[in-house]
Order: sequence, then structure tokens, then C-alpha cells
Amino acid sequence: MNTFGSIKTKIENASVSLYGTTEFKSFLNQFRNIVLENKDVSELYFIYDELSKEKGMKNDIVDDYVNESIEYSQILIESNKKTLNKISSWISSIVLEDTNNYKDIDNTVYSSSIKNLESVLESKNKIKKTLISESKKLNESCHTSNLPISSMVKIANETLKNEFSSLNESDRKELNSILTLTLDEVKTEMGELKESVIKGLKGTINESKDSELVKTIENTIKKINESKVDHYNLHKLRKLNLGL
Repeated sequence: MNTFGSIKTKIENASVSLYGTTEFKSFLNQFRNIVLENKDVSELYFIYDELSKEKGMKNDIVDDYVNESIEYSQILIESNKKTLNKISSWISSIVLEDTNNYKDIDNTVYSSSIKNLESVLESKNKIKKTLISESKKLNESCHTSNLPISSMVKIANETLKNEFSSLNESDRKELNSILTLTLDEVKTEMGELKESVIKGLKGTINESKDSELVKTIENTIKKINESKVDHYNLHKLRKLNLGL
């Protein structure tokens, strides 16, 4: 069986390579069914995510945070071997290349021999160094247009995930439905929504005598016209359309 770090890396690579294709919807449905809807596996997925992020964590808690995260990961892996084997077989049938963006986490989780102690300690120190580092905020207005498509997809979906955690059940279902759409489907719906929303906003301009409101609406229309075709902007357009 592949380590969970290599499984997670393959899932991320598949999401990028399949994005915008007809296979993307099927891939997301499978991912949801065998990963996200399994409480233990989704927790393991979350732990690996968190251990690989720059969080600006304080030095006095980082040791305990890493140790407890690693111990819990070991328990989750040990108690879900059959499920992880199934996930490994599924994703390996989609992505053949063996890469691993989580080698240090895997090293601390899977190494049990005292002979590997030095290597494990080195990996732990790298994880801790990442956790205590301050997150580098991306200035989207300056850099997004120069990013490769894979990076823009990750930024859009990360933004969606951040919003997802604070939504009610109804909104979560709506957001889930957006994530299953292909890029062509997103493009079609965004085109229709842009036309509808802009028409409604122009109607408000014609009825308003407030110069500040008119200016704000005009800026909104400009942003709508310039918005990129992706799942996050479709989500925003749907919300804006409902509010008109």
C-alpha cells in the first residue's frame, strides 16, 4: 500500500490534471464517497493538510501539536488499513506517477524502528519549522494573472474550502454542487448569470439618484465583467444574483 502522503499527493495531482474535463465530476464524486464521507480518512486528510501549512504557530506549543497529530495519524492509519488500500488502488488507477509532497510527515508517521530515529527527528524539525513560519499571503491582484492554471485552481478551491467551513447545511449542498461542475458548465452558467446580474444592477442605477451608490454599482459591474471563469466566481455570482 502507498503511504497516505503519496495517496494524498496523487489525489491533488489528479484534481489538477482532470480539472475542466468531463472526467472531473466523476472524480470528485468518487473522492467524496471514499474519502470525505469517511470520518477517519477525512480527519487524516485534514491532519496532513494542517501539518504542511505555514501557521505562525508559537514555539511553546508546536512540539505537542506535532507529536499529538502524528500519534493520532498512526491510530487512524492502523484502524483503516482496508479503506486506505481501497483508496490507494482507486487513485493509483488514475495517477501512475509516484510522487510525494508529504515525505516528512510520512516519515514521522510510518517509521517505528529506533534505527530511523535520526531521520524521524530531522523530519519533525522540518515540519515544526513550517508550522512556526508566518504564512505568505498571496497578493492576487498582482500575481494571479501570471500563475499557471494549476495554481489558480488550488487558490480558488482553497478559498471555497475556507468559506465551506462556515456555511449552513443548505449552502454546503449548493457549494458541493458547484464543485462537481466541469469548466465548460461553469463557463456557460457564469455567462448567463453575468447577463442577468448586470441587467439587474443597471436597472438599479437607472432608478437611483445617489451618486455614491451608482459609482459602487458601476465598479461591481466592472468586476463582474472581468471575473475569471472558475468555481469560486460562479459561487459569488450565484449569491449576488439571489440578492438582487
